[in-house]
Amino acid sequence: MRFSRIALAALALPLVAGCSSLVDNQKMGPLGTPSGGATFASYVALGTSISAGVQSGGLSDSTQRRSFPNLLATAMGLSPNANWFYPGFSMPGCPPPFTNPLTGARVGGGHAGDCNLISPLSVPARQNYYNNLGVPSMRVGQALHISQLLVPATDTLQAAMFVTGGRNPVDLLAEANPTFVTIELGSNDALHAATSGDTTLLTPLAKFQAQYDTLATRVAATGAKVAVATITNVDNIPYLTKGHIFFCAKTGLCGAAAQPPFSSPLFTVDPSCAPSAAGGIGDKMAVALPATATIAGTLAGGGAASLNCLAGTATVTTTSTSPVGPVVSVAAMATISKRVSDFNTAVVAEATTHGWAVANVDSLLTALIAAGSIPPIPNLATPTNLFGAYVSLDGFHPGSAGNKAIADVFVLAINSKYGTTLTPP
Repeated sequence: MRFSRIALAALALPLVAGCSSLVDNQKMGPLGTPSGGATFASYVALGTSISAGVQSGGLSDSTQRRSFPNLLATAMGLSPNANWFYPGFSMPGCPPPFTNPLTGARVGGGHAGDCNLISPLSVPARQNYYNNLGVPSMRVGQALHISQLLVPATDTLQAAMFVTGGRNPVDLLAEANPTFVTIELGSNDALHAATSGDTTLLTPLAKFQAQYDTLATRVAATGAKVAVATITNVDNIPYLTKGHIFFCAKTGLCGAAAQPPFSSPLFTVDPSCAPSAAGGIGDKMAVALPATATIAGTLAGGGAASLNCLAGTATVTTTSTSPVGPVVSVAAMATISKRVSDFNTAVVAEATTHGWAVANVDSLLTALIAAGSIPPIPNLATPTNLFGAYVSLDGFHPGSAGNKAIADVFVLAINSKYGTTLTPP
């Protein structure tokens, strides 16, 4: 769904105009110190779709309630519509979450273009700002200038008007006088490159560093305590299946039996797709979910498919008429992975400079993958549970269990850095 900026601005005006003041919200007197302590009296979450609560490619009030900032707010002792406000999206959602990403089916029979907002009347005594400033698709630079389309081909930001009323998130954060802030930004500066295999969509490192530094300086000026999240490396995105997984499923040469439908004689896997230990490069490139689904569907239907993992020319071909989807080459994977690593170095450096806590979300995913909690290939036979409990159906947003795990990582980092005693939600 794409709205014009004019239409979005017009839609946002009544939402902003209808907000009550902070004074109005406290007619019954001060709320008092939350159970987590005065450190958390005013918590603002600045982030991407992960902070917003997107699951399975959709955003609705039910997924927002399971977002890691909402879980953190609960752990802090904050209460919705009292001292914790977020822009609740009514069902079916904005857009509705997937029920089957392989067919495109969404909750309630909805469509990608559906976008509904809970009426302001159902959000009592709203303040002039939301505490959850998670905006889907937002890059670091857009937290500073929300209307700036940094990569017009991929930047939609259709939810930004609902969340911020068209105002810059960092400005709203400053006006909220926060005592505590979480920053979960940077994933969109690499995500579109990873899911498409197009490295031109990466934010240049120097620009990222400058933007994050400006953002950190603005946040630090509020005097709030802060916890920042690291960015997930491309190797940990379940949406991308490594090429050697197909080689192993086809040949049964990796310590496990060959698996249908990839064991089909009609599936040709080039030896280049073997893992590095066997002389291949399959563990250094990846196949995106649409291509994985097309391969499996073609084979299950009696058609033929092939996978070639050669560096720079990784390809999938099938006899199906369905679009194959992107394949990320060895060179692209290496470039994106290095850029994310450099992004994380910049994020941690800013946190160190300002004395902030760091929640290592990327290490969390690495541990979950190592433990087998996130499968190496989507469970295509069960489209309602492609990636297990920790990752939602789109392959890159956390599921409910994943959000809880992220919240737990934040709690541990916050308690360790600031001597607080939050209990993991």
